[in-house]
Amino acid sequence: MFKLIDVQCSSIDEEKASIGALIIREGGTVVFPTETVYGIGADAESDEACRKIYRIKGRQQDNPLIVHVSDIKQAGNYAYTSQVEKFHELSGLWPGPLTVVMPRNDRVSQVASAGLDTVGIRIPDCAFTRDFIRLSRKGVAAPSANMSGRPSATRAEHIMDELSGVDLIYRAEKSRIGIESTVILPQGTKCTILRPGAYTREDLLNIFDIVEYAGPADKVRSPGMKYRHYSPGKQLFRAEKEQLLAYLDIHHDVLPIVTAETAADIKGDRLILGSINDPYAISSSLYDSFRTLDSSKYERGIIECMPEKGFFTSIMNRIRKASVEL
Repeated sequence: MFKLIDVQCSSIDEEKASIGALIIREGGTVVFPTETVYGIGADAESDEACRKIYRIKGRQQDNPLIVHVSDIKQAGNYAYTSQVEKFHELSGLWPGPLTVVMPRNDRVSQVASAGLDTVGIRIPDCAFTRDFIRLSRKGVAAPSANMSGRPSATRAEHIMDELSGVDLIYRAEKSRIGIESTVILPQGTKCTILRPGAYTREDLLNIFDIVEYAGPADKVRSPGMKYRHYSPGKQLFRAEKEQLLAYLDIHHDVLPIVTAETAADIKGDRLILGSINDPYAISSSLYDSFRTLDSSKYERGIIECMPEKGFFTSIMNRIRKASVEL
């Protein structure tokens, strides 16, 4: 049976943080909040501790974990940051929803890195979690806290209903951003986006001369590149607004997941993600909506497509992976 401790991302509580830190040092697993999604973490230096994460999640062994650290100095314990030409500029985006894939050193568990010569490093924007990691005196290797293939957890209740075998769950507020971090592979003045997130291509062009998205032939160096992710258990279609509304005129056995603006044109049940003018509200609600669909009376859902620009590009990445075209 896991321990459950209520915390707040905006404040530090060393007494509570020390409980999880001790569990990490003793080889256990801790679920913790971040601004993106909740993570399930273990000692990034321990093969056996990291294996527990894979067992709990049912995760494929060739899917690497991200190492979460408390500050820039600790990042240097696990990656050769000096080999990253733009590291100083990138570090200005931390704490935040950015994972940087860098050459790793031997302190990183081979299990956590899935045998790769690189490691993804991130400093989360949650003050409590950073202090918990600092007190652990270890980097914390962590994927999202959900069964593999399922929508990531943005509330502690999602984890309590889904995962078994964890030692401690820190319960904080709902995740602010609601989708996973942007993962990048920097190479000189060029950057490859391995997984899109809240930091967009436009943001990264302020640092790099060239920013590209990873292609299907690129080596898997990041979560989200190889396996199916983010999906509800029920069938989910996607469609543009007009096609979606036309479909709903004929089919009444499907649950629409839509923007606030489109919801005004729908009679009956619907899940409202947020205004089209507020992509962060939409991203924060996205995985919640998938889980609500699964627990609803409806056997199918249909989700509205968003304009593919800026942060909506990242949101549509998750929608595409979770749905099929109508």
